[in-house]
Amino acid sequence: MTEAGIVVSWTMNADDWQAVARVLDRAGVEAMVAFARGTKAREPVRFAKFFLKAGWVGLPPKSTKPVASLGKPPHCGHPDCDPITRTRESENDRGIRSLDRCPDCHPNAKGHAA
Repeated sequence: MTEAGIVVSWTMNADDWQAVARVLDRAGVEAMVAFARGTKAREPVRFAKFFLKAGWVGLPPKSTKPVASLGKPPHCGHPDCDPITRTRESENDRGIRSLDRCPDCHPNAKGHAA
């Protein structure tokens, strides 16, 4: 999370730590970080417990298939492109943010037939 630029407090009770461990085993760290990066909170998130309650517990199990067999082209390496979701965050002239498919490496982007 810290490497992804998400710095939060990990102060939690034992039950929450066990819930985080179950999600980590089931969904994996990449999915948890991708969810945290994609979460748009009204105020800055200060505690990891927020992500646990906001949706980590609902993340699907990680795939057992190798990444190459998932039909994704290689990651483009663009600094704004998320390597998991293959989306880029953009902001329009009114300051509204949205996620858009990466034109270079999203599997459903133009020129990438899945």
